[in-house]
This record gives sequence, structure tokens and C-alpha cells, in this order.
Amino acid sequence: MSADRDVLDWMVDHRSAALTDAMTVITTVGNTAGVALVTVVVALILVRRGHRHLGPGLVATVFTGWLVMNALKYAIRRTRPPVPERLVDISTYSFPSGHAMVSATFAAAVITLLVALGAFDTARKRTRAAAAVVTAATLLIGFSRVYLGAHWLSDVVVGWLLGALVGVAGIAVVSRLSGRAGR
Repeated sequence: MSADRDVLDWMVDHRSAALTDAMTVITTVGNTAGVALVTVVVALILVRRGHRHLGPGLVATVFTGWLVMNALKYAIRRTRPPVPERLVDISTYSFPSGHAMVSATFAAAVITLLVALGAFDTARKRTRAAAAVVTAATLLIGFSRVYLGAHWLSDVVVGWLLGALVGVAGIAVVSRLSGRAGR
């Protein structure tokens, strides 16, 4: 895609040492292990607050996003941007961006949980802040992947969209099942 190439070229032309350092930190924190750790912490908080089905459901939802992402990578087998522009060494396929998809799955799942639990009605400022933080984090993570030349823009955008879909759908299923289990 021409837009993918144009965006990558623009990013390369606007790189700086400080921004590259910042994007490297963001991409490292936003990797699968980082998102998995945050997912487990939030799941434990949910369980501790009495939502015994939603904690494991969050973990299952994010894990499902990771599985879908990997299946798509190996089914599509899209190559990454070329090495001169790529600032990170990666040997897996490019589409969709795992960082973007898994972080978006987490963000969408958390926001869907907050809506399902009525948190926007009861603790608006904290809830909106939490939703803003997870949304900003996934956007920064995806941006870092394009900036570092690890992905094409379309890899990241589709990763965000698919991740949001998996996150919302996963929590909808978990909420429905936990509602049945509570009867």
C-alpha cells in the first residue's frame, strides 16, 4: 500500500534520538509480556472485588486476542518493513501488529467491563480516567511500532480494530456466561 510506505517514510524523516528512546520504552512496556502482566493484575483485582468470573474472563479474552493475532500472522505471512527503516530486530510476520492487537484487546475488554459493571455511572472521574489511560496506552503502543519500523500502518490499524472487536466480544460472552452462573 502506498499509504503504508508514505507513513513509514514520514516517520523515518522525523526520527530523533530522544523520540526513538521514548518509543523503544513504550514498545517494550507494551509487548505481550507487559500486557499479560497488567491483565493478570487487573484480573486479580476483579476477583478480589467479588467478580470471580470476570477476572478469569478478562485473562481468557486477552489470551484469545493473542491466539487470533498469531493465527492471522501465520495465515497471512506479511513481511515487515525493510531493515534499513526497521530499528528493531524481529523475525515474525507483520500482519496484524501483535502489540497493537493485544493492547487493544485489553483496553476494549477493560472498558467493556467498566460499562458492564456500571462504573461509568458510579465513579465517573476515575472510570473515565482509566478508560482514557488504557486507550492512550494502546494508541501510543501502536504508534511506537510504526515509528520504530516494526510494522506498516495498516498492520497497526487492523490490529487495533481486531483487538477492540475481540475485547468487546470476549467480555460480552463472559458477562453473559457469568450472569447465567449467578442464577
